Amino acid sequence: MAARACVLLSLVCACAARECIELTIGDNQIFSRSIFNNTILKVAANNESLESSRVNLLDLWDKFPRIMVPVNGTSEQCRRDSRLFLDSLDRLELWALKMFDATAKPPSGILSGNGNQYGDFDECLGIDGAVRGKYCLASLQVTIGGEKGQHLDYLVHSGHYIRSNVTDMGHRLPRYSSILWGVCIPSSCSSFDLEDELSHKLSDLGISVKVQNTMCTVKNFKRPYSFGKTLTITFFLSIILLLSLGTMLDDGKEDGTNFEKLLNAFSLKRNLRKVFDLSDSPTRVKGVDAFRGINAFALLLAHKSMAMAHSPYVNKTSYSEVFGMPWAVIGRSAIIYTDSFLYLSGFLNAHNLLQDLEKKGTINFKDRMLARWFRLFPMFLSIMLFCTYILPDVNNGPQWNLVVEEHSRVCEKNMWKSFLFIHNYFGFEEMCLTHTHQIGMDMQLYVATLPLMYILWKFRKTGLALIVGIAAASTVLRYLAIHWYDISMFVYYGISVQKLLDAARYSYILPTHRATIYLIGVSMAFFIKSKKSHIKLSDNQARFVWALCFALAAYTIASPYQMGLEGYKYEHYPAAMFAAVTPILWGLFMCVAHWCICNDYTGSGKAFVESRIFKFFNKIAYAVYLTQFPIFFYNVGIQRHSEYYTPMLLFQLPEMMVILVVSILTTVAIEMPFNQVYRIYFGKSQTKLKDK
Repeated sequence: MAARACVLLSLVCACAARECIELTIGDNQIFSRSIFNNTILKVAANNESLESSRVNLLDLWDKFPRIMVPVNGTSEQCRRDSRLFLDSLDRLELWALKMFDATAKPPSGILSGNGNQYGDFDECLGIDGAVRGKYCLASLQVTIGGEKGQHLDYLVHSGHYIRSNVTDMGHRLPRYSSILWGVCIPSSCSSFDLEDELSHKLSDLGISVKVQNTMCTVKNFKRPYSFGKTLTITFFLSIILLLSLGTMLDDGKEDGTNFEKLLNAFSLKRNLRKVFDLSDSPTRVKGVDAFRGINAFALLLAHKSMAMAHSPYVNKTSYSEVFGMPWAVIGRSAIIYTDSFLYLSGFLNAHNLLQDLEKKGTINFKDRMLARWFRLFPMFLSIMLFCTYILPDVNNGPQWNLVVEEHSRVCEKNMWKSFLFIHNYFGFEEMCLTHTHQIGMDMQLYVATLPLMYILWKFRKTGLALIVGIAAASTVLRYLAIHWYDISMFVYYGISVQKLLDAARYSYILPTHRATIYLIGVSMAFFIKSKKSHIKLSDNQARFVWALCFALAAYTIASPYQMGLEGYKYEHYPAAMFAAVTPILWGLFMCVAHWCICNDYTGSGKAFVESRIFKFFNKIAYAVYLTQFPIFFYNVGIQRHSEYYTPMLLFQLPEMMVILVVSILTTVAIEMPFNQVYRIYFGKSQTKLKDK
């Protein structure tokens, strides 16, 4: 009996202890008065933090609104249509079910980066019942608090690969940290109505909302008349007419009147033969084709990776993880590839000007500027006009208004700056075709090169001193800009969109800051022209020079790899040194490699350097450079749903083929004809004939 009583008493005590522990963990005040305070209080605190973040995250699923129509809209019609939608949804009417179905819902896989939800764009625009559908893409800024919530916040925002907020420019740089959410509402409601409704419903979840008017779409939207569009259509119809006449009337003869030569310049048959004619030109400089082709492909992939950051993925955290690996430094150092083009530009400009000086003893500034204008502007103008007035009407999609429509508005407002080749002084926010900042810099550096080359040819020591002084000043400017503005020329992990914009505005797109590598190219052209440029090397010596050359290139590209790793914290000194020293190191690599190629020290690599692929690409390189961004962002704009990310998406063969075909067509239809027009009417080598 006594034994049974002891067992029963033990069970009662165990139950009481269990209840006491459960009560203590749930109530801090009671537990703080316990004699076990020093040992179990920490457990309670940790559980409280975990519980806080757990509830916060679960609220995103449990309390996230499924119905988002603006029942309190600013207009009576909006409020009426919203109430009609709710009533019709209760009655299970088809149009209301479609509007509900087209709106995005919280998915699975949010912790894998599956946060961007477009809903069903086409289903929403197809609603034309009692109420017409309007598709809006809202930007949500989600914040998950708590000590344990930091890791959850990291996963929800796909590793914060690029930090952004809902107010950042999004038409070219991605709002990576913002979540895009598709909502279908009655067409009578405005973006402000939806933003107010979402802000009211989501504020308790720690979510801020931005819905721009430009991010809403209705079916068969009629754009207002634009005189610029009329001029654009007239321009392209004129080009098509000239191409048609030139192609049909081309008899294969070279002689004739200036008008006949003009028509021949627009002959597609003639220009296609020239594009695929890979015989060596007498003015060709060795190595230029290979340098241009390799760096253009690398820059193409770097631009593609930035465009990919706009797209939704069901596993977007994998995107961040891949580009946070050490090897991704190859893409993050993209400024090196643009430096290569500045080197080539400086080299070729100086090379051609030195030839003029040797033949004529002077530089014809007017003819040189006119030739440069015909070389750059017709193709540049064509792409600008197409992206501004034609492309917005071609298609639609969830992000179409952001990456195509918004960009066209920026172009329409700021195109005049590009006409004057000064667009690079106004930042990416106000730049039409942001990737063409290089054209603005190239033109400005070219203008500065004209008097500099004359001084260098006339007064060698003074010219060389000027080059060294300007290059050193440019280096100092880069270092100071990085240090003063807390920016970086290297796209480090976790960089913000605003810092990318600041880096462009204060250094990246300014010729004063990028002149060093350009002047290295100028100096190299002067050195190659001199009689002292050829140095006899044995095979082993040549191999040793190439080994040093490749080691220098590898070091220049890979040295900042730690800045690209996940968890990197920005520091002034490494960023400033990268910006200041990298162009010099890369320029030295380019010079040595170029010298070896020019002096036939390529050995077994000669077949690669002299590849016909590079010769062909050199003819369409300018078109590839201009057309790649419109094609990339066309595909971003029409993308309807999330896809599964793999690194192979960087090499989408259909997209690359489109870029290739479009580049060939624009080269033979615009670039080559206008270059020939210059030779006919302004070139000194052409004999002008009176029209019969």
